[in-house]
Amino acid sequence: MKLKYFFILSLLSASSLAKAQKDSLKNIEQVNILIKKKLLERKADRMIFNVEASIASQGMDGTETLANVPMIKVDESLGIISIVGKSSVNVMINGRMLNLSGQALLNYLKSIRSENIAKIEVITTPPAKYEAQGNSGLINIILKKNPNLGFSGNLTTNLIQRTFSGFGTTGMLNYQTEKFSSSLKLVYYDSAKQASENYSIIGATRNYSSSIRRDMWNELTPSISMSYKISKNSEAGFEYLYAHQRSGMDIVNTTRNISPDLIEENLLTNTFHREKDPTHTLSAYYDLKLDSLGKKLSITGNFYKNNSDTEVNFSTRKLSDNTVQEVKTLSLVAPQIFSVQADLELPFSFGTIETGAKFNQFKNNSDLKYFNLTDGGYIADGNRANLFGYQEENYAAYFSYAKNFGEHWETKAGLRYENTVAESHTPSNGSGNSYHYGQWFPSAYVSYKKDKNIFSLSYSRRINRPGMSTLNPFRWYSNPYSYSSGNPLLTPSYINNLELAYTFNNKLTASIYYLQTKNAFGQVSFQDGLSQISTYLNYYNNHSSGLNVSYTNTFFKCWESSVSANAAYQDSDMFGINAQNQKGLSVSYSVNNTVTLNKNKTAAFFLNYDQNLPYRNVNYYFQNFSNLSSGFKISLMEKQLQINATVTNIFAQRSRGSIYFADSVQHMNNYWDGRSFRLSVNYTFGGQKKKIQKKAIKFEEKDRV
Repeated sequence: MKLKYFFILSLLSASSLAKAQKDSLKNIEQVNILIKKKLLERKADRMIFNVEASIASQGMDGTETLANVPMIKVDESLGIISIVGKSSVNVMINGRMLNLSGQALLNYLKSIRSENIAKIEVITTPPAKYEAQGNSGLINIILKKNPNLGFSGNLTTNLIQRTFSGFGTTGMLNYQTEKFSSSLKLVYYDSAKQASENYSIIGATRNYSSSIRRDMWNELTPSISMSYKISKNSEAGFEYLYAHQRSGMDIVNTTRNISPDLIEENLLTNTFHREKDPTHTLSAYYDLKLDSLGKKLSITGNFYKNNSDTEVNFSTRKLSDNTVQEVKTLSLVAPQIFSVQADLELPFSFGTIETGAKFNQFKNNSDLKYFNLTDGGYIADGNRANLFGYQEENYAAYFSYAKNFGEHWETKAGLRYENTVAESHTPSNGSGNSYHYGQWFPSAYVSYKKDKNIFSLSYSRRINRPGMSTLNPFRWYSNPYSYSSGNPLLTPSYINNLELAYTFNNKLTASIYYLQTKNAFGQVSFQDGLSQISTYLNYYNNHSSGLNVSYTNTFFKCWESSVSANAAYQDSDMFGINAQNQKGLSVSYSVNNTVTLNKNKTAAFFLNYDQNLPYRNVNYYFQNFSNLSSGFKISLMEKQLQINATVTNIFAQRSRGSIYFADSVQHMNNYWDGRSFRLSVNYTFGGQKKKIQKKAIKFEEKDRV
């Protein structure tokens, strides 16, 4: 009898245990559902795109991942990343400004895997903590903490076919212990593309220019980073990057010039352009936790040095008399940047205070030598040679305060002051300029959240200082008659951003914005006889108001679709030049689709399309431009091996537009080898998993080089 009762009790216990385990698993599943990351999140001062929650963003590199974020546009043919409805933006990694542009920026982002990206923050109105430099916003890529103790890493190889073939390889090796973290990275690219550029100036003098250009670049970039936890409250680390870059262009240009009295001259120019661009970047930091509540002091220092050595040889044949002019230019541009900053974060029960100070110094010395080939030897032409020196110092301090009111309201306000002292001089002609100006940059944010609805209102003021190339009065000659140069008299432009945004159910986002730019500068070209001259001028104020809408969702658990649209009205007033204002409406949209092809979601097909309808801006008119891209991606070996195949700009669209002045109209018709096929293979390996935090270091000034 006792045995019978024991058996019955055992069955009841087993049944209860099974039920408890089932309930436990059910609870775990419910918790997993609850903690599953939302695809889009809206904070007071930024929109957040969670990469892990996106089917479309798995198994891709950083550039492809950015292209999947609503309202972000990536143009690989031009090397431009922008927020739709605004101009190009700066990109950060974990709050550290990359300060790269063009192909260098794209190459860096391609070395990052989407599996290592936690989220991407789109900051259209940057707060006071960040440098006020920049014309419209920031993109902050937040990387995951490295989960591996011991050794781990990955190896990626890219093959790309445009008109010419190219390839790239990226390797990363990490080693971590509980206190020590290190990473060694090596990036190598060797690629080329063909460009076709047609430019005409129609006025009293008519000038027609056509160029076929082969662009080549070769880059070897090793980098090393290390960090050490001195104690549970303090950590120090550094990062060093050396970029050995070589680039070149082979150009064949034909120019047809018709003077007002109908005298025609034709020029044929062959150009050989080669550049060596070694770059050193060193950054170091020290973090100190002041208490267990989150108060923290961060100190960061950065140093950047570059010596760009360029040789350009061009041979111009004048077809009217069959004479040939051989010219060589040698230039050395040596920018240098030093910066140091301290940031203090102080969370209290009554709100969070952030404050800090920063100093940075820019230096640039440039030397251009111009030689004419005469009687078999090169003779220096002192009238066309140029020396240029530039130094700029910026002193900045900021204060911001953030406070949440209950569950629904989130607020933040800040104020940044920047004082700039700049001097430039040109020894060749004895001229020089100096500037000294201080400016306040306020920012404010408020958001209201209830149920599935989030409303936010934000404002910030920004400054756009001229880069070193736009200030440098060097004459970069394309033939003995035509050149482009910078302008040392340029002054900064100022930008006011105001935005009202709405998010519904973390899938639909909409925003109404107003963007005001004062004293903006840009490149202006004009004709002087046989010479086509380009320079930079402060010449317009711009007002832009618009509407952004995007919707992202997953259907049938296998199809992720993202639809975005932008409509904006632009109006400008110009000064200093006699030009025709091209105010009007601009409309653009994009549709991105990714479909997983199997239950395990290890194979996917994607098809993306975007289009800019014809639009006007300042004194420009741009024609319709569209882009269709498609491809497959496959994950093998439990996602350790990933293979992607992509075709971009399938219809090989050209960029066409016109620039209107009172006395002339300028037309452009260009193609930058946008259609390409890319094959990417990535292999990831790792050791024992344990989360270790890795510090990223801010360096916000380098982009102006």
